[in-house]
Amino acid sequence: MIERRQFLKTIGISGSAALLEQCAPTPTDELIPYLVAPDNVVPGVASYYATTCRQCPAGCGAIVKTMNGRITKAEGNPAHPISRGRLCVRGQAAVQSVYNPDRFRTPIVRDAHGVFQPISWADAESLLAAKLRAAMQGGADRVAWIGELLTGALDTLTSAWLSALDSRRRLFYETFDYEPLVEAGDIAFGRREVPRYELDRAAFIVSFGAEFLETWLSNVEFTNGYARARRQQLRDPEGTLLVVAPRLSLTGLNADAWIAPRPGSEALVALAMAHAIVGDGLAHPSAGADLRAIESAVAPYSPERVAGAIDVDAATIRRMARRFASARPSLAIGGGVTGSDPHAVQLELACLLLNVLAGNVGESISYGAAHAVDRLATRREILETTRAMASGAVDVLLVHHANPIFTLPPPVGFADALARVPFVVSFAGAPDETTDRAHLVLPDHHFLESWGDYAPRAGVASLLQPAAAPLFDTRATGDVLIEVANQITADTARAVGSTRWADYVRSAWSEPTTANDQAAAAAGWEAALHSGGRFEAADAVRPTLRDVARALVIDPDAPAAADTYTFIACPSTHFYDGRGANESWLQEVPDPIAKISWGDWIEIHPDAARRLGIVDGDVVRVTSSHGQIEAAAHLYAGMRPDVIAMPLGYGRSRSSRHAGARGSNAALLLPPEAAGSPHAVWRASGVRVERAGPRRIVIMLQAHVASREDTSAPLGKIVDPARTDVREPPEHAPVDLFPPHEHPAHRWGMAIDLNSCTGCNACVAACYAENNVAVVGEQFCAQGREMSWIRIERHAHAIVSESGLRRPATVFLPMLCQHCDEAPCEAVCPVYATYHNPEGLNAQVYARCIGTRFCSNNCPYKVRRFNWARIGWDAPLGEQLNPDVTVRSAGVMEKCTFCIQRIQAAKRTAKLDGRSLRDGDVVPACAQTCPAEAIVFGDLHDPQSRVSRLSADPRGYHVLEELNTRPAITYLRRSVPGAPADER
Repeated sequence: MIERRQFLKTIGISGSAALLEQCAPTPTDELIPYLVAPDNVVPGVASYYATTCRQCPAGCGAIVKTMNGRITKAEGNPAHPISRGRLCVRGQAAVQSVYNPDRFRTPIVRDAHGVFQPISWADAESLLAAKLRAAMQGGADRVAWIGELLTGALDTLTSAWLSALDSRRRLFYETFDYEPLVEAGDIAFGRREVPRYELDRAAFIVSFGAEFLETWLSNVEFTNGYARARRQQLRDPEGTLLVVAPRLSLTGLNADAWIAPRPGSEALVALAMAHAIVGDGLAHPSAGADLRAIESAVAPYSPERVAGAIDVDAATIRRMARRFASARPSLAIGGGVTGSDPHAVQLELACLLLNVLAGNVGESISYGAAHAVDRLATRREILETTRAMASGAVDVLLVHHANPIFTLPPPVGFADALARVPFVVSFAGAPDETTDRAHLVLPDHHFLESWGDYAPRAGVASLLQPAAAPLFDTRATGDVLIEVANQITADTARAVGSTRWADYVRSAWSEPTTANDQAAAAAGWEAALHSGGRFEAADAVRPTLRDVARALVIDPDAPAAADTYTFIACPSTHFYDGRGANESWLQEVPDPIAKISWGDWIEIHPDAARRLGIVDGDVVRVTSSHGQIEAAAHLYAGMRPDVIAMPLGYGRSRSSRHAGARGSNAALLLPPEAAGSPHAVWRASGVRVERAGPRRIVIMLQAHVASREDTSAPLGKIVDPARTDVREPPEHAPVDLFPPHEHPAHRWGMAIDLNSCTGCNACVAACYAENNVAVVGEQFCAQGREMSWIRIERHAHAIVSESGLRRPATVFLPMLCQHCDEAPCEAVCPVYATYHNPEGLNAQVYARCIGTRFCSNNCPYKVRRFNWARIGWDAPLGEQLNPDVTVRSAGVMEKCTFCIQRIQAAKRTAKLDGRSLRDGDVVPACAQTCPAEAIVFGDLHDPQSRVSRLSADPRGYHVLEELNTRPAITYLRRSVPGAPADER
């Protein structure tokens, strides 16, 4: 029996908690027909389980919905301090990865001809035990472990397991290891840990290339905090976020200002800002004791001296330094992947000095809540293990949810070293580049099918529990390790015991300390299952600054290289480091910056493209001293002309149906380590760029919007934050063509704050999952026949220059059915398939639709989708479909319904409770997942509802308001400091 806990939901608006109900264990050892259903499973009634997302190391808390034993949806856990009830686009796609058609069904072993063959679990474990027994006889450290970041029970088990095998070779490997950040903390404060950043407490944020809205550390937590900070600073004329980076990532496009220094000079910018703060007497009083030491450390880096090296004028540096010092508190965040260079550690140190000077330590940045990534292997350790493998010092290598062959640059030599290991074991759930070269594959459960735990930082202990029975003949890695240890020797058996993995986890969480507190331990376990873990505040530490002058050695007069390009490999918002590339939702939902789907691209500045004779879509070859790649060119003005960029995650193995052999791997151009400082580097200097072939079809799911440098271009629905009288009456009174609709009970509507929306696409993926939206694939997308019910439009009218600063002036606008009160689509449908229901919804009756597409032709918002073909789901993807939503057939029109199934469910719940609907009872999928809390849904008839209050905000407007369609969705304008007045 596996114990499972049922959540009886009401996952409401932000900050609400899930309601819980007593539940009983569910048998999961076998699938049984619902002629005899388990006692606590009612066919057609959903169950909810609290668990932890492991799509990346952030460790967001999740609540997983199951229906009839099938996982259908994942949401954020409102009780979890990391996710706060929200999930990102990758977290939403976790459900699809459970039903990945490429998952391993059973253990497999490579035969004498090099072909994988099925093998029983008993034989596979016996084979592994024999190999490990032989490795132990060869001496110490003959067994090595490379795997994903672990904490808690599995960390304890693997440590004891490897110790029993007389091995110390255990590496927690992640593509992005944050090593410079950890090293800088050690140098500056003697604390080798990632600090905690509280963006919601910051009045002004400076990011030196840290993509905190996309992939950096904990993007859901940071997006939520950043959106809160923007709402608090809405009327601040200087804005909330400054980005210092040679390329605008999604985080940069959300910034209020942008400084674009030469690649590799970001540390000089930070040191120059620190010099200006000290020199102008702007330091916070709390920095008094450290002021003299800081002044000495930054003395060589005056803004005037470094201006030539960084290609940024001194006046701009001083202006931003004054802004940073005057905002209380502010926050400086060190470089992410795009900030990674030979001076990465110095950049992190300079950011820490800025935070000390501004009095931010203990306010918006603190130490004491050690992060899980502090335990990641360094690049030096990776290189040492690779050399040991290549020299024959490793007999058995165990790879646990890691893919170093794909994610490590080829010059590291991991692929060649792996070929010299006699026996490689992979615990991967699906094929990848490393698993393709393994000798034995022992497929692990998916994390939504698993028991376990994970602590992303101190004070946040998250629990994993299975939301459904394992789909295939997989086995928990913990069970495999325990069983194998019991087959090797008596000593290895004693080291790990013989407890089943589920009981091992439970005992780690509920082990009584005395004989009298067994009941309390059991109660604590029950509480952890219901809440998703144990959460408590970690004690903050106020560290003392050490002498950092010796570590800050950068030549401020270094000449800039002429006529060369710097290549930047960027983490993908959708694929992370490539691990999500086989999930079709993430392939089909367009990239938030380029709006490209189903393919890779190389970003080139338009000026550089003109010099090189390259136009959009041309095949471009980029060559470094380490490798060569080719991809289609995408012209992008959000970068310096001397920078070339490409997202990671493409160029995967052919063993994956959606990711396989699609594009090139950007890591092929990268060096094995940074020069002079052995850590990962995501840049290659001095690359050669050339046109390699004719144009290639690039699938762009939004009409190209020119993103150019301009000082006077209109910015559309962007407003100066100093204005308070934004709403203006229309010039002409609208004419009503039809009698007004009556909405006697409810008038459902939505308010979308464009000042908070970051364009992350989480809402788009959530809509796919909730409403069974079909994935049409590359061919149909190329024809413009995608089916997504909501899209994020990126409007970048100009990159406005202002006194040395650049204003990205980008608006991300979620566009979905506007549910107009005078909907143009309703009057033209010949069969009354689309009509206005009594609650204000523009309803769609699929059974009536005959596919004339008149409604789509008449829709000014272009949000209706015609189902051109009968789109199926490769087995077992169909198991994920939401049974509450109709699966549409070919030849019908479909669109957003405001998740009417959720509206009806909330009505039923309120009726059973004997009450009326309350504000927040109904939350559509898009609003529920939004990390920025930018989407609010509710009843416009209720004057006290959040949606009513936001719809009356002076920043509010309706899209194409002049058409008098009277939409139910109100958009709140984005504020950009320095923007001209709103032009209508």
